[in-house]
Amino acid sequence: MISQKIQITLTPQEVAALSIKSKALGYNITKYVKFIVSKEVEETVEEYPTYKMSKRLEKITEKAMKDYKAGKFVTLNSVEDLKNL
Repeated sequence: MISQKIQITLTPQEVAALSIKSKALGYNITKYVKFIVSKEVEETVEEYPTYKMSKRLEKITEKAMKDYKAGKFVTLNSVEDLKNL
């Protein structure tokens, strides 16, 4: 993932408010703003819908998990390994 630099313009009052809050938490303003953004994104991600698998897909997944635990899977390190199956 590539980092992206974002520039925002704040009023002196906003800077003062952020400065007070960030210092109280032991952050500088930049780290505090990054913290606020990360918390907002975290809350948004938690709101994504989840869907229940169909019974057929549940059975396929359960069998695959059992096979994996039983050592029935083969690790492929390259596309060439497919030719040797």
